[in-house]
Amino acid sequence: MSRFMAGQFTDPIGFSTELAYTFIVVVLCFLVYYKTREIYDLTGYKGIKYFRNAFLFFGLAYASRLFLYTLLISKIAFDFILPMRILFPISNLLVAYLSTMALLYLAYSTLWKRINFEHFLHLSNIIALIVAGLAFVSRSPALVSMIQLLMLLFIIILILAKKHKKGKKILPMKAVYLLISLFWLINLFVLGPGRLIPFELKVTLQIISVLVFFIIYYKVTKWIK
Repeated sequence: MSRFMAGQFTDPIGFSTELAYTFIVVVLCFLVYYKTREIYDLTGYKGIKYFRNAFLFFGLAYASRLFLYTLLISKIAFDFILPMRILFPISNLLVAYLSTMALLYLAYSTLWKRINFEHFLHLSNIIALIVAGLAFVSRSPALVSMIQLLMLLFIIILILAKKHKKGKKILPMKAVYLLISLFWLINLFVLGPGRLIPFELKVTLQIISVLVFFIIYYKVTKWIK
């Protein structure tokens, strides 16, 4: 990720589109987190609680990337020295930890009725820390992407296998989960091993990703009406 971001910063257009994309995703993540608070307060449904936490961690993962971009801009604008050799690995660690936590919460939001695991938070933190440690030591975004891809495939299988009772307000969640999985798959392709894809294709995928997120946000807002 360090070589990718450093190279990307030499391309103003590429960096600007990445910055704008990251900012939009951060805003949408926290909007979804905020909007789902009302339905959780009304229903007390635990699945919504874990679902909200997934978006909180998604948002924090992208916010950490946004913070790094801000530091890079400040470095150029104010011409001060930053220990980039330290900051990039730390950024990799944070993104790996937070995004893994998001995926684990997303998975548990579909599993909590069948597996009411008391120590989920502790176990998920251990798993996320292991993935983050691998990201820090290996400095390989491809390794983290492969781990998260396997997690996503597991989540998709859970979603497709999950049966909802008719008449429940939670029924539309299966479509939302699939949309989230699609969003994350696109991002693994754009930011992971496929990051050397042509600029035009990358921008197209980012636009699709944002549109998917807007659909997710629209569906979530419909729950509370």
